[in-house]
Amino acid sequence: MKVKVLTVKQPWASLIVHGIKDIENRSWRTNFRGRVLIHSSAKGDIAKFGCLQPNQRLKVLNTPMSRIGFNDLPFGSIIGSVEIVDCVQNHPSIWAEKGVYHWVLASPILFEKPIENVKGKLGLWNYDWEETNTSKAIVSMSTNIAEAMIPLLSMSNARK
Repeated sequence: MKVKVLTVKQPWASLIVHGIKDIENRSWRTNFRGRVLIHSSAKGDIAKFGCLQPNQRLKVLNTPMSRIGFNDLPFGSIIGSVEIVDCVQNHPSIWAEKGVYHWVLASPILFEKPIENVKGKLGLWNYDWEETNTSKAIVSMSTNIAEAMIPLLSMSNARK
C-alpha cells in the first residue's frame, strides 16, 4: 500500500509528531487532506531552532522535546504521522510564518520506533507501506490509536 509522506527538517518534524507544532509552513499550497507520515530529513535546522520566539519556547518547555538534544533526534527516518486538515494563509498559530501557506495539522502520532534509513523527497511523496512497517510503528500504541490509524492510512491511499 502506498502512503503519503512529508519530509520535514529536524527539530520541526519531532515537534509536529509530539503535538507541539500545529502548522507546517510551505511556499506552496496543498489540496491534500488526510493522514500523512512524517519523515525527518537527513539534515536538520539547528540554527532556526535557536531563534525560537519566546511564546514558541514556552510551548516546548515541559514537554519531552525540551529534554532531547538536537543530535539525539532521529534523522532520515519516518517518525510518526499527522493529519493535514486545512491549508490557509494568515493562520493565528504561533508557528505560522508570514507570507507562506500554513498547512494545518491535527491528531499527531509519534511512533515508538522510527522506520530508519528512509531517504526523503521534496513535496508530498509516496512510501510503500509494508506489513512489517505497520507492526513496527504501532508496537506500543494503544489499541484504539492503532485501530484508528490503519483505516486512516488506507483512506489517504485511496485519495491519491
